[in-house]
Amino acid sequence: MEQRFTLEGGGVLTVREEGLRAVVAAQRPNDGRGLYRAYLQGAGGQVLLGTMAPEGAALKVRRTFSLDELRRQGAWPPRGGRAELSFSFTDLKAPEGWHRADPAGLRFREAELLRAAVQLGRALYRREGEGFALAYPFSCREPFPFPQLFCLAEPAELDGQRYLL
Repeated sequence: MEQRFTLEGGGVLTVREEGLRAVVAAQRPNDGRGLYRAYLQGAGGQVLLGTMAPEGAALKVRRTFSLDELRRQGAWPPRGGRAELSFSFTDLKAPEGWHRADPAGLRFREAELLRAAVQLGRALYRREGEGFALAYPFSCREPFPFPQLFCLAEPAELDGQRYLL
């Protein structure tokens, strides 16, 4: 049996029970504003489905859960779902003196630092003398984003957001 719900935040959530498992899928229009996370909601809680990925003109995510897992988290039986903007593309304006760069195009003295920077993805970049500085978003609630530079990086605030320089 398949149930269909309107997602808070736009879109549709479907839940199909298959034996002791539930297949949960969420879809919303791709408005180009950023990355969205989808959640399944029940009377006693919610479960993160994941980040919705672009497929054609829509953003989609599909997951399979055991019914026991959903019950433990208070999300079974389902009552609905929601999609929330978790990362805004419109906030990508670089602070003054910085610009966005792909670290893959930069020259590092150590290959390990280049690999780590490329894995982290786009960074804020600025020239400093004969070298350059990179800044990555930072939160005390998340793992240190660049462990190879733990002793060298310093936290800084740029345009009201925390970064590691």
